[in-house]
Amino acid sequence: MNESNKTKLAIASLFCGVVAISFGSIFIRWSSAELSSNATVFNRFWLSSVVFGLWQGGKAIRQRPSFDKPVQQQSYTSQELLLLLGAGTCWAATVGFVAWSLTQTSVAIATILHNLAPIFTSLGAWLLFGQGFNRQFLIGMVIAIGGTIAIELDELKIATSNVQGDLAAIISALFLAAYLLCVEQLRIKFTSSTIQLWVCAIAALVIFPVLLFDGDLLFPASVNGWFFVISLSLICQVFGHGLLTYSLARLSSVAVSLVHLLEPVFSSVFAWAIFWETLTLSNWVAFAVVLIGLYLAVSSQYAVNSPQNSIEGG
Repeated sequence: MNESNKTKLAIASLFCGVVAISFGSIFIRWSSAELSSNATVFNRFWLSSVVFGLWQGGKAIRQRPSFDKPVQQQSYTSQELLLLLGAGTCWAATVGFVAWSLTQTSVAIATILHNLAPIFTSLGAWLLFGQGFNRQFLIGMVIAIGGTIAIELDELKIATSNVQGDLAAIISALFLAAYLLCVEQLRIKFTSSTIQLWVCAIAALVIFPVLLFDGDLLFPASVNGWFFVISLSLICQVFGHGLLTYSLARLSSVAVSLVHLLEPVFSSVFAWAIFWETLTLSNWVAFAVVLIGLYLAVSSQYAVNSPQNSIEGG
């Protein structure tokens, strides 16, 4: 497969991953009848770590030349371990601060502030790695973020703000940017399944003490409850974030954070289709604006990573 086709595959994987991730708000809403948001996320992480662990184990068995020869263990440097620990902690913090911000401020304001992540990712890539951006990319980013704000424009007119909730949403955007920057560096050596195994296991360990402190119910009490958290784990984390991580071998973390702006778009459409929530003409126009901005940004040459040192496999 030539470089152009590999890049196209990465872009397709990223968009499919974001579609899958967008189902998260639906499953969280359904599971909220039994579990708190933190408990739902905890189950998402530990279930996903089990799935990725089984995947890694099966892959190791398939790659073993014979049953009497041990599987060669993958080595980790101290820097790589720190990046893995940072990625898992940042991802847990992202989800935790988003959930808390939604209880402190309006959904519209929390969504907009959380979607500032591409700005922080761009700053991080520029300051840490010296990455530059051409005019097309910057224009596309501004248009895409503007379209995301326009989606919530009607809700903003009646939204009530809270400084603590607003700050939590901004912090969640910072942690999301840090998570993507860490994963982008890890994709140079590790497969997406290896990275997600570490990320999910570490995130579950980070959230577990919070659940114990709050005294929340840890696990679902019904078949429906288990169905919702398992679906959240398999569709949003394993499939969605697995594809998103895979795409980081070919695409920059800045481009990936930008395509994340499609999550509220898809979530709104799914809520309209499933819960019959109202979508106005201005919402549909804003969706189109986001797509135009993303097309400009992602098609820019600065959205593509250098492929020489990145692992292509899952």
